[in-house]
Amino acid sequence: MRRFAAVALTAGTLMAGMAAVGAPAEAAATGSWKPYNSYSHVAAWGSYKRSGGSTAVTGYLADDKTNGWTACVRFKFTEGSKVYWSRFKIVGYKNGASYNFDGKATVKISVKSSYGSHMWVQECGRNKKTGKYYYGKGKKIF
Repeated sequence: MRRFAAVALTAGTLMAGMAAVGAPAEAAATGSWKPYNSYSHVAAWGSYKRSGGSTAVTGYLADDKTNGWTACVRFKFTEGSKVYWSRFKIVGYKNGASYNFDGKATVKISVKSSYGSHMWVQECGRNKKTGKYYYGKGKKIF
């Protein structure tokens, strides 16, 4: 039996759960996000909530075809000169082992960042033969 999950791969400064020092007080704000449609057969969408200088993102990542690519989505959060990246890809599990899934699947994703000034999102794909990630055009959400 196969199971699917989204795995968050993070790089950059990890500050989850910590309030940014010197961040201005702001009212809670919510909205939706969706990257530019850079790649066929990849889709990502969801919502975000900004409160107390941090940002919480939830949503979905979907792939609708077996084509040699693993679907992924990447977020960039900033606070002044500080940057936090978070990337999600679809991972399959079979017989206790994980692998980069290529096929039809939809998974739920979520991330929280203590950086709340700006957020960008972009579709991406991981080539199953080379293992390289390719990124579409970034979209500024706020």
